[in-house]
Amino acid sequence: MEMDTLLSLLGLVGLFGHIADEDSRIRRFLLKLYAWKEVELLKSSFNSSRLPIMKYDWFRKPFYYLFAHFMGRRGIVCQAATLEETERFIDSLPEGRQIALGPCRCRLGNKNCNHELMTDIVIGETAGIWYRDLFPEDYRVISKEEAKQVCRRSRREGMIQTIDRHMYYRNSENFFVICNCCKESCVPIIAYRLFKKEPYTFHPSRSVVQVSAEKCKACGKCIALCPFEERELVPGRGSAAVLNCQGCGLCADFCPEGANVMIARVTS
Repeated sequence: MEMDTLLSLLGLVGLFGHIADEDSRIRRFLLKLYAWKEVELLKSSFNSSRLPIMKYDWFRKPFYYLFAHFMGRRGIVCQAATLEETERFIDSLPEGRQIALGPCRCRLGNKNCNHELMTDIVIGETAGIWYRDLFPEDYRVISKEEAKQVCRRSRREGMIQTIDRHMYYRNSENFFVICNCCKESCVPIIAYRLFKKEPYTFHPSRSVVQVSAEKCKACGKCIALCPFEERELVPGRGSAAVLNCQGCGLCADFCPEGANVMIARVTS
């Protein structure tokens, strides 16, 4: 897709994001437009983030504004979640709510990892855009239990869950997909790491990690695992420190010493 088309799409999402509620025709139209070109958009974003020119602030700033501002504040907003939070969210979906499973759009676009492909869980009334309107050969309707099994399997493979919103505005709940993400292929996570000073907007989960300095052996596993690169070893202390924890819970799930524990996040 041509860059001017990409920018037009991003601008359109940003412009109308503040007036679209979950059932609005505008939202459905824009979500369908996004779904239609989603793979190409993610592929283009991924390739752009790897350009050598990205190390220069004078180029990074405009790219950040166009991608992160429009997509991450008015368009597609990702909310990190622990596995437990994701399962509770799935259970909370009203009975009869549509759930469909298909291939991860990021992995289709950039082919940057060997993780399982069938991990994209679209939900809600707009799920029909994927499994009925645009990609009936790729998506199939599944149950809540099947959706939870996909998330559990993905977590065992080192992936995290994000629950994403479309047309986010003033705490609207316009969730449309549960993504199972890895640090190698997930374009929003790559964008977050790329723009650390001005990260792609993630909404952290309701949990945050707490590290036990007594149990931590400074093995570095949590540092290698963290998809957001928000962990580091503390020189001279022999333990790992938490930076801007997004609350995915991956470090707690895989810490061999049990030094990482997820606790409730205190919000002001």
